[in-house]
Amino acid sequence: MKSKLKKNILITGTSSGIGKSIALKLLKQDYSVIGISRKHTIRDNKYIAYTQDISDLKGFSKLLDEIRKKHKNIYGIISNAGEGSFNKLENFSESEILNFFNLNLISHIILSKKMISALKKNKKGIFIFIGSEASKIGGVQGTLYSSAKHALYGFVKSFRKEANKAAVRATIINPGMVRTNFFNSLNFQPGKSKENALEASDIAELVYFLCQSSKYINFTDINVDPIKKVILRK
Repeated sequence: MKSKLKKNILITGTSSGIGKSIALKLLKQDYSVIGISRKHTIRDNKYIAYTQDISDLKGFSKLLDEIRKKHKNIYGIISNAGEGSFNKLENFSESEILNFFNLNLISHIILSKKMISALKKNKKGIFIFIGSEASKIGGVQGTLYSSAKHALYGFVKSFRKEANKAAVRATIINPGMVRTNFFNSLNFQPGKSKENALEASDIAELVYFLCQSSKYINFTDINVDPIKKVILRK
């Protein structure tokens, strides 16, 4: 006997890494996943694909309006999309700075602004933001990345207070190093041992737990780190 289809979950950045792992985990549990990404590799009849460059804020906003009209019963929002860029501040062009913040900060805010009304109306649901350990620390060549994650962390702290009044939960997960293609274009990566980095599946398990948890409990800031952090230079 087939299990009943569960809730609709919207996830950004489902092409690979953490976002794809979350989507696959939820699909296995019979959730319906609405995925927004520049490309799609997931093949599942419960996966609804929308192709969009999220750093294109006008296009992203227009797509969210379309999704709101078409999908009335969205229960969860997983705001995951982002990328890393590490360099000395003077080496970034102004357009690179703007594009970086559009993707890593403003897109999260626009997604929240567009979707919060529907969840408030239903008086239930959950927002889960994928932040970073960089939201609480700084580092050399991390001016853009750390400032975007600090700002996202601050946004979620205030957004949560607004959402909770309407019985909508909001959580931010701040992972340490996760072994994904995030590091492909960077000059560093986690150590090779399993204890040196988290796996994308670890974050997916945590997201699934949050989606399944009591609607009366708001898990606020969740920090997750590998047991023994090691950074290797390429």
